[in-house]
Amino acid sequence: MTSTNQSVRSWHRGAGKGRLVAGFVLLFFMPLFLSASVLGQDVTEENTHQKLRVFLDNGYHRLSEDYIRTEIDFVDWVRDPADANVHIILTSQSAGGGGNAFTLDFIGRNGFQDRSDSLVHTSSQTDTSDEIREDIVRLMKVGLAPYILRTSWSENINLIYREVTARDRVETSIDDPWNYWLFRTSLSGNIEGEKTNKQESVNGSFSARRITSEWKIELESRGDYSERIHALTDSTITNYTSSVNMSANIVKSLGEHWAVGGRGALSSSTRLNQDRVITAGPALEYSIFPYSDFTRRQLTLQYRLNVSSFNYIEETLYGKTSETLLNQSLRVGLQITQPWGSARGSIEAAHFFHDAGKYHFSSSIWCDFRLFRGFSFTVNGRYSQVYDQLYLSGRGASDQDILLRLTKLESAYEYEIRIGFSYTFGSIFNSAVNPRLQRQGGGMDRYRR
Repeated sequence: MTSTNQSVRSWHRGAGKGRLVAGFVLLFFMPLFLSASVLGQDVTEENTHQKLRVFLDNGYHRLSEDYIRTEIDFVDWVRDPADANVHIILTSQSAGGGGNAFTLDFIGRNGFQDRSDSLVHTSSQTDTSDEIREDIVRLMKVGLAPYILRTSWSENINLIYREVTARDRVETSIDDPWNYWLFRTSLSGNIEGEKTNKQESVNGSFSARRITSEWKIELESRGDYSERIHALTDSTITNYTSSVNMSANIVKSLGEHWAVGGRGALSSSTRLNQDRVITAGPALEYSIFPYSDFTRRQLTLQYRLNVSSFNYIEETLYGKTSETLLNQSLRVGLQITQPWGSARGSIEAAHFFHDAGKYHFSSSIWCDFRLFRGFSFTVNGRYSQVYDQLYLSGRGASDQDILLRLTKLESAYEYEIRIGFSYTFGSIFNSAVNPRLQRQGGGMDRYRR
C-alpha cells in the first residue's frame, strides 16, 4: 500500500510539473501571437486626441490612481511613459511631526523635453487619507498647468483663486507644546487554531521621535510572544518564542553630505539564544549626492563602531555564557527613482575585532527596469555570508527546533533570487474608471486557496 501511495504521489508531482511548464509556455507565447495579430491589422483611423498625455509613476506611494484619473479628467492618462508628454514621479519620505513629505517631479517628454518641475507637499500627522489625496491632486493640477498651456486645450483652462481663511493659514511662528516630539504606541493579539493545532501571539510597540532639519532623535521599543500547541498521534507539543528590542538613535546633520550620530540598543531573543544583548556605539555617514536629492537618488556610505555585551540563555557552541566584544561595520546604500524605473540596494560588511574570521557580508538588490514600450523587467535578490553566529547553542538543534523554526540554525550562507517580467500591449490610454461589480472574493476563489 505504501508503495502504491508513493507511486500515486510521484505521478501527481510529475503531472503537476507538466501542467506548470505548459502554463508558462502558454503565458509566454500568447502575448506574442496576440500582438502579432493586432499589429497585422490595418489602422486607418487617425488619433484625434489633442489632450496632454500623462504617465503617473506611483510605485513608492499607493495613492488611489482611480481617484486621480477621476479628479483630473482634462488630460489623457497613458499606461506607458514612452507615450506621455509628461512623466510624473511621486515619492514620499517621513517628515517631522509624524507627517510625510510628498514630492511630485514633472518630467517633460515628446515635445516637452525642455521643461521639468518639482513640487512638494508636506502632510500633517492628523491628515486623513482623503485629505492627503485631495492635496496631492491639487498640487498635481498646479504642476500640469504650464504644460497644458502649451497645447490646444489651453483655451479651456481657467484659474480660480481660493482665499486663505484663518483656519487654513499657517503661522510663521509655530507654538508647539510637544516641541516636535511624536509618540506612537500599538498592541495587538492573535488567536487561531483547528482541531489539532492552536496558536496564540501578542505583540506591542512604542516609539518616540523628534525630527528637525538639524537633529533626528528616534526611540523605539518592540516585543512579541508566540505560543504554539500541536496535537500529535500520541503526544502534544507545546513551544513558544519571544523577543524584545529597544533602541535609541541620535543623528546630527553636518550639511548636505555629512551626518554623525550614535545608537544604543537592548534586546533579547529565544530564537537567537540571547537572554540580553546591550549594544552602543557611534556612526558616521557620507552622502555622495546632496541629502536634498533624496527623493530621486541616494548613495550613502555609513560606518559604525559598536561595543556589545552578550548574555546567552544556554552555553554557546564556543563555550560562552557571556562575553563583551567590539565590532565594526561599513554599509553602502543606493536608491534611485528615474523615468527608466527604480532601483535600490545595499552592501554591508562587519566583523569582530577579537577574531577577524568572525564576520558577515550581505548584499541585496531590487530593480524594476522599463526596457522598452510595455515591457518591464524585475530582479530581486539577496546574498549573505555568515561566519559570526556566536550565539549558537552548544547542545545543537533538535528535530522539533528545526521543523518549527524555534532556533536559528548554523549556516555559512543565505540567498534568495527572484526574476520576472511583464509585458503590456493594446490601447495606450488609461483614463477610464469603472467601479461596477468589483471582484470581492468568495465564490470559486475560496476553492483555490
